[in-house]
Amino acid sequence: MSKKISGELHFDADPATVYAMVSDQAYVQEKNERTGGQNVKADVTDNGADGCKIVVSRDLPAEIPAFAKKFVGEQISTVQTDEWGPANDDGSYSAKFHVDFGKAPMVIDGTMAIDTEGAGSVLRVNADVKASVPFVGGKLEGVAAEQFDRAVRKEQEVGAEWLTR
Repeated sequence: MSKKISGELHFDADPATVYAMVSDQAYVQEKNERTGGQNVKADVTDNGADGCKIVVSRDLPAEIPAFAKKFVGEQISTVQTDEWGPANDDGSYSAKFHVDFGKAPMVIDGTMAIDTEGAGSVLRVNADVKASVPFVGGKLEGVAAEQFDRAVRKEQEVGAEWLTR
């Protein structure tokens, strides 16, 4: 079983500018630190016109219910890999991503898309959270969905600030 999660981030910039931001090494580092990451290591590989690959490892405090801490501990170590393709003919961008939670019995797989919205852009994130723990997997997926919602709100704030610099 898995839980579907989604979120939208709205920016006052065109898709190419938003893509430039989300693929900027300094932005990726700052975003991950400001959304609660510790020991963040971000690596952005620019593939030119073919897009880019972003790999981020980080530790997150396990702000989760007590029942879940026995599965993940006091800290969650994650590795997220985003693979952005080239710009589409309409100027939009899309990516696939995967989040591995190390020793925690959970993964997230999803897609991201940056599209024009009015005078700006929207970054849409859609994913499936899968916890492979009998009996409590659904609860773990629910906790991950709540943390995802908080991270999307914080990333919206960080991105909007970044674009005004």
